[in-house]
Amino acid sequence: MPERDIRERDILVASNEFAYVQDLTKGDIVLYVGPTKISLSNTERLVELRNDRFVPVRGDEGSVGVSPFITAASSQYVILENPPKDPASKPVKGSNSAIELRIGRKVVVSGPASFPLWPGQNAKVIGGHELREDEYLIARVYDSVDGDGSPIGTEKVIKGADVSFYIPATGLEVIPAEKGGYVRKARRLRKNMGLHVRIVKPFEAGEGEQVPAGKYAAGQDLFLRDREGFFFPTEALEVVGEVSATPLAEREGIYVRELETGKISTIVGPCNYLPDPTRVEIVARELDEEHRRLYGVAASSPRGPRALSIYIPPSFAVLVTAKDKREVVRGPKTRILDFDEDLEVLTLSTGRPKTDEVLLPTCFLQIEGNKVSDVVRVKTADHVELELWLSYRVSFVTKDVEAERWFNVKNYVGLLCDHLASILRAAARATPIETLHGKSADVLRSAILGEKRGEERRVGRLLEENGMWVYDVEVLDVRILDEGVKKLLADAQRAAITSEVGRRQEEIRLANEELKERVSRGICAARLATLAKEVELEAAKSAVLRATAAAAMDLDHLEKVGRAKNEAEALSIASGARLAAAREEAALRREATEAGVAAFKEQMAALSPELVTTLKMLGNKHFAAELTKNLAPLAILGGESVSDVMTRLLAALPIGVSEGGEGIRRLFNAAAPGSDGG
Repeated sequence: MPERDIRERDILVASNEFAYVQDLTKGDIVLYVGPTKISLSNTERLVELRNDRFVPVRGDEGSVGVSPFITAASSQYVILENPPKDPASKPVKGSNSAIELRIGRKVVVSGPASFPLWPGQNAKVIGGHELREDEYLIARVYDSVDGDGSPIGTEKVIKGADVSFYIPATGLEVIPAEKGGYVRKARRLRKNMGLHVRIVKPFEAGEGEQVPAGKYAAGQDLFLRDREGFFFPTEALEVVGEVSATPLAEREGIYVRELETGKISTIVGPCNYLPDPTRVEIVARELDEEHRRLYGVAASSPRGPRALSIYIPPSFAVLVTAKDKREVVRGPKTRILDFDEDLEVLTLSTGRPKTDEVLLPTCFLQIEGNKVSDVVRVKTADHVELELWLSYRVSFVTKDVEAERWFNVKNYVGLLCDHLASILRAAARATPIETLHGKSADVLRSAILGEKRGEERRVGRLLEENGMWVYDVEVLDVRILDEGVKKLLADAQRAAITSEVGRRQEEIRLANEELKERVSRGICAARLATLAKEVELEAAKSAVLRATAAAAMDLDHLEKVGRAKNEAEALSIASGARLAAAREEAALRREATEAGVAAFKEQMAALSPELVTTLKMLGNKHFAAELTKNLAPLAILGGESVSDVMTRLLAALPIGVSEGGEGIRRLFNAAAPGSDGG
């Protein structure tokens, strides 16, 4: 940079600012403290401390080369490098010559503070450290500390539980955390987790401290588990790492090796297993691809190393082997293998007929419903070669204490097919082709399973070598290999079939004719039965009509008798009522007549005898007329004759009826029309 550009003008330094000017003739650095004005001469230049070197800068209106004071608030502190040798040396306003510094030393200046830097000094402002109870700081001793004799390099832990705000003293520096900042989080202790701690300095712990009471030597490892709270590292303790519990579900497990003995054990779920890294470590068991396929397990678990978990399906079994034990496990079940356990591998013959050229390896033995197919070539008693296509049904039926025998023969398919093929060849050698061809299933099943007795099942065949029981045989096909014999048998069979078909047709025709005749007889019998039923129906109809007529007559008789009784009762009641009324009326009339007669007698007492006689005759005439009018009803009501009624009525009257019938006749004659009263 050209010198004229550097000294382009005067430099103004404001309050709380400072700048450095170098004398080019001597190399001295002068500190200018504002407020002041710097007028650079031809032998001076403005410089700035960069990377521990003074470099020239351009003074452009005070924007370059002029620095503000180092200022720290009350919640901050300043780390000042190269402090003055004389603590009383303070810069003043204006020009200040350089002073002697304590190179390589650092001091801590607590806020509030504001000051310029002498030439050669560096400073860094750091905020005070606020701590919560679960936070801490690590401070390292880099110089002697007043009141503390700790050697340089000693690290101290400042806990938030002890101080909530921290500014280090001179001689201590706070070490930054790995993730930035200064404040560190304490390790949280909780259930199902642990903390691996290492002793880095011998010490003796008392009761109630972070570790159990006792003496500890450097290099010793501790494991803190199942605690709750916070753990703060100390100068004697460092945290190696946190250990979390491994959750194991049902039918899961892990392998754990003891560090002291090397013994590997299996931890089986369900549980949360928290390993102690000072005593044990979790190990994985690696399997090659072939064994993983045979065991039916995945390559790896996404949740970390797990023990080998073998699922045995229903109707299957496996043999678990170890150095000193053998165990048969039947499905359905999940078996977790120990670290030193393996599964017995069976190698089975394949193909038709079964051969050992290509073997099928498997660890799972089907102990129920097993099916094995094979093709066997045999010769009959008349030297006809046949090919038998068969399917065997096999189960393993041994007691539990002898179940290991199931795996005594690794190729049970080869053993089964070879043994049964030998039996079939012997049976075929003793049987002619015609019999074997016509009854192949029965002959072959009897040879292997035994004879059938009645409704009982065949006993089957048991192979003692491995407890294998053949309980059924399916004959899928019997093939004749000699074409000539095959044609002869086919022709004979065709002729037999033709004859059988003809016989069956005749039997069917006979059955049809018999059926027709039975149908005709049945129709006639049905007609006879129908006619008989019709006769019975007509007889029943006649009986119904007769019963209906008799019931109608009885009903009509009952209706008429009832009606007559009702009318008679009604007439009797009405007649009684009329008779009572007539009697009351007659009594009233009699009283009235008697009253009238008495009055009339009194009136007529003064009349002449002739007039009396005349009036008497008129009265009798009127009385006879009225009596004649009402006599018939009274006779009907009383049930008497007219003469009796009239005699009884006139007996009490003074009209001269005491003379008998003669008086009555005279009375009626006098009342008759046209009578003259004599």
